[in-house]
Amino acid sequence: MKLAVIFIGTNKYLNFLPSWHEACEQYLAPNTEKKYFVFTDGQLEGVPDNIIPYYQEHLPWPDITLHRFGTILKAKDQLEEYDYVLFLDADMRIVDTVKEEDLFSDKKYIGVHHPCHFMGMNPHTKFPGAFETDSRSCAAISEGDDISTYWQGCLWGGKVPDVIGMIEELDSRVERDDEQGIVAVWHDESQMNKFFIENKSEVHTLGPQFAYPEVFAGYCEFEPVIVHLAKDNSKYQV
Repeated sequence: MKLAVIFIGTNKYLNFLPSWHEACEQYLAPNTEKKYFVFTDGQLEGVPDNIIPYYQEHLPWPDITLHRFGTILKAKDQLEEYDYVLFLDADMRIVDTVKEEDLFSDKKYIGVHHPCHFMGMNPHTKFPGAFETDSRSCAAISEGDDISTYWQGCLWGGKVPDVIGMIEELDSRVERDDEQGIVAVWHDESQMNKFFIENKSEVHTLGPQFAYPEVFAGYCEFEPVIVHLAKDNSKYQV
């Protein structure tokens, strides 16, 4: 089994790479061969051999996150050499072992249940929650959609080539929205949620402990496996 792990970190977000990589090496699928695809506009010197750099210019918000599917497609040919691909936000920190059986299943895709949705926090307390409802957008939910789960865009992936097909489709949807001057309410996350709703039976959904929100730690009644850092005041950031 070969796992490709994706890091996007331009501008100051490249500073997360050393501790992000160290935690992945220590805790992520420890019995699996891993390579790290790093998209950045910064200089990478003296990095480990398992890091593969790709140049990505820094884009203004929200373009840097909205267009991340297109960013990842720069590595399409190399990604096709792997069995699984996993995107993990730069400000995520793995703090406990993520076992192979946690990630790998008979389903095509991997997603994570947004912990704020799981805990019933705003805006998830009433319809439409965080889902896109503008019918002009490719990310818009439709009547009859199963919206019982909302996935966070900080962690997703699955089997290659299924995920490559998903990335290509989502990149196309983002571009179609862009041509109409539309930006989905939660950008790439909105697009991913619509796709996962359409393919829900094929989504292996991880629990909220895999996207533990450090900023809301006092509300969480579950222990962290992967922490979404509270940035400057994070106790997990090295």
